[in-house]
Amino acid sequence: MRKQTRKLLGILLAAALLGGVSAAAEPPAERIMGPGIPIGAAPDTAPATPATPENLEEDTWAQALSVGMMCWNSYTDRICPWEPYFAWDATGWYAALLYRVEGIDLLPQSTVDEFQRSLGVEAPIGEANGWLGDGGPRLLRSADGSVNYDFAFHKQRLDELLGVELEFSVEGGPGLTETVTVRQHFDLRTAADRRFILTFEENGDPAGTFRYRITDLSVPEDVPEVDPNLTFDWELLTEQNRLSTVLSVYPAVRIYSRTYNPDDSTWLFLHGKDPVMISEAYGNVTGQFRTCYFELGQSTDGKVRPQVGSFEENAVILQNLENYILGYFDGPAVMKLDRIEGDLIWADAIYRSGYRQKLAFDRGTLVLREVMSLNDNGEVGNITVFDYSAAPDAYRFLDSWDMPLRTIEVVWETYSGTERQLRRENVRLPADWEYLPFECRWGEFTAYTNELCIGDYQYPGDGAGYLLFLTTVKG
Repeated sequence: MRKQTRKLLGILLAAALLGGVSAAAEPPAERIMGPGIPIGAAPDTAPATPATPENLEEDTWAQALSVGMMCWNSYTDRICPWEPYFAWDATGWYAALLYRVEGIDLLPQSTVDEFQRSLGVEAPIGEANGWLGDGGPRLLRSADGSVNYDFAFHKQRLDELLGVELEFSVEGGPGLTETVTVRQHFDLRTAADRRFILTFEENGDPAGTFRYRITDLSVPEDVPEVDPNLTFDWELLTEQNRLSTVLSVYPAVRIYSRTYNPDDSTWLFLHGKDPVMISEAYGNVTGQFRTCYFELGQSTDGKVRPQVGSFEENAVILQNLENYILGYFDGPAVMKLDRIEGDLIWADAIYRSGYRQKLAFDRGTLVLREVMSLNDNGEVGNITVFDYSAAPDAYRFLDSWDMPLRTIEVVWETYSGTERQLRRENVRLPADWEYLPFECRWGEFTAYTNELCIGDYQYPGDGAGYLLFLTTVKG
């Protein structure tokens, strides 16, 4: 794309998306920013902030909008434009932009390579269809062996979204940075913004299509647009629904479905000072406690006891439990007041995918009381209830953690080719809890209680520690 074509692309997109108002069309503003010079200080003592080039937005429109669409479409905050999936997805949106603005139907391999280099791609990243799957392009080969890409999926999606559901803006920041804003409209009065910050550097190739290449992408925290009529902000709402806050007010939380299997429950409560989650569903009891993911299962001696399937760092389990209630309503783009009904504040939660929920919060404490999930046609699909007045069963098997723990020596045997590799670890568990890793129940490992792999696994019994030998060798 020639330089004047880049300029045309920026102006056309700005006119189409922003109602004829674009940063590139405005008179250039003063770009040199600084904190000012204190009275009495010498002028050269003020720290200098790099100026923003006048034409940065104009020269980077195609990259900014392609990366903005890729970010908006990825539903994750862990994004690097130069990684294979993201690079190919951004390439698809770039192809769709060219098709929409200039009528260019196919992207030759040389254009694909040059665009991906402008994203920071430095090494081969594989074939597009291996990463994009059903959204991948058709590959068309010419008689001379050259390859062209037809990103039909991205072209269709851009036509469906651009100017209908989505609009964009790009604003230059200090130096070679700019903020891309993707505004998503849910209806005539409801919209939410997502922002992505790009950092560029000079490409060093004045004859190339792209004057700048991307060196960094940051994704600010995506905070929902909260209706002022709700009388609370997102920060307060999330803080009030963290488990540590909830359990400082209530002794326990029972979570259940009013629509399906209302007798099944998930419980959150404290055992001593430690939070615990126990779920009773479809006749099974599973849970998280301290460093363990466990379930109640029948062991080889015929007794039902806690069987630990895996371990996680204590901090990870604590974080999972701390955010457990938040997981039921986390991530909406917009929250609007629906109604105030008795001691409940009802909010409409709208998600970027179009999914909607109605959420009920306690007017006094703001804890989540009810989640009403809606189908595509607006009908109620499921109602999840949060009861803070009930008490859980005793779950006496947790009391074993208050007694002296035993040590289980675990040996993991694997093979790389013919080379034997051993990994040893010690596991601390109560005297009547069994360690039976998921990897040997449903994975490729077989469990023994000796390193000679003699006999079938039999639980050694409660009390003293023992050896657990896990191997990928099949006897």
